[in-house]
Formats: sequence, C-alpha cells, structure tokens
Amino acid sequence: MSNSKNIVLAAKCAPRENILSDIQKAGLEAVEIYLSDEILNDIDSIIRLYAAYPFRYAIHAPIFGFNPSKIVELAKAINAGIVVFHNTYWEDEWKEIYSVFKGISTKPCIENTFSVHEPVKFIRRYGFGRCLDLEHLQIECAGVFEEEFIRVIKQASHIHLTGYTYGSQLWHTHIHHSPEHNLYMLNLLRKAGYSGFVVSEAKTSLQTYEEFRKLREFYDRWQSGIKHEAAAW
Repeated sequence: MSNSKNIVLAAKCAPRENILSDIQKAGLEAVEIYLSDEILNDIDSIIRLYAAYPFRYAIHAPIFGFNPSKIVELAKAINAGIVVFHNTYWEDEWKEIYSVFKGISTKPCIENTFSVHEPVKFIRRYGFGRCLDLEHLQIECAGVFEEEFIRVIKQASHIHLTGYTYGSQLWHTHIHHSPEHNLYMLNLLRKAGYSGFVVSEAKTSLQTYEEFRKLREFYDRWQSGIKHEAAAW
C-alpha cells in the first residue's frame, strides 16, 4: 500500500495564464498541459508561460497532428515527467516517438481509450508507460471490477480520474463532483501501491478558481484521513 503523499493531485488545462494563476491560487502543485498543433506553433511563448510557474508538469500530446520533436523541446524546457499519447499513430510514427524521446528523462505513456488492453503492444515493444484513464475504464467495464482495476493500476505510470461513475452524466468533471465514489477510487489507488500524478480531467467550463479550490480541499481531506459526508460537497 502506498503512502497517500506519493499520489500527486494535478489539474489539466490548456496554456492560458488566467487558468494557471487560478490553479496556483488554489494551492495545487501539478498540472497536465493539454496541447494542440496550434499551441505548438507558438512554442517559445508557451515555454515562457509555463516557466513562470513552479508547477510539476505532465503533457498531453495533441490527438490530431504529429510533431514529437516540438513536444520533446517543450518537455525538456519545463522538465515534464510524463507525456501522454492517444493511440492515433501509425507504426513508423511510434518508432519516431520512441527515437526522439530516447535518452531523456520524460516518459512517453499511452492512454487507454476504448480498451485497457489497447496500449499493451506498444508498451511491450517500446517500453512506454501506461496512462490509465479511469473514466474510460469504468465505461469499458460498466462499473468497477476491483480485482482487475488493481492489476492494471499496478502497471500505471500516470492516472486520469474524473467525477464520472458508471451510468452518470458526469463525464470530464472534477474528482470532487463524486466525492463518495472518488474517496473509494483514491483509496483503491493507494491500496494498489500507485505513486504518481492523479489528474482531475475536467472540461474547460470547470477550470475555475472555485472548482480548483474545492478540488484541493477534497484531496487534502482525503490525504489527512478526515471522513466527511458526500452532502458536504
């Protein structure tokens, strides 16, 4: 079982200064950066923006397009520990990703989208990490299959978590939007021995100071072991 302090709460956002400022004001210490090809076209400005904040960083690569060299440039400049990729590339492109990341400390990870087994062939071939998206996994399994969840959590280098519970409409909401369920999920991560980022993967409309503040308060109470009622949230 891991110590809860080994589980680092992160927010996810595009490179917008007002959102980064709100994340910092709320007391969060880590950010997963969402990229697009348009954002990467202005990489010097993006590097300056992120360098102005003391966050620990991960990066989410663009879903469309292919520019791994620029992603590596950004990752090195801001000391990002993880870069998350979706499985949207051809075999020769995966080889290029492997090549440009070889020799640097940033770890490429592949996110499960429709199947938790989807990334395995590339994890095996190239030594990439697993980004385990728990919203996607709950949809795939029609709920939580605890024994199997623990098995794949043990393989994970990076976690995405939301307020989603199976059958709800809470896609891409913050973790604290389902407090009882996510106390359970965070404890499951700890039980599995997970260590690393847990990214609260919320949509843009929920990337506000008030939401980030509630997220941080929820996480702090979980860490300190305070038991609280879902109604309080």
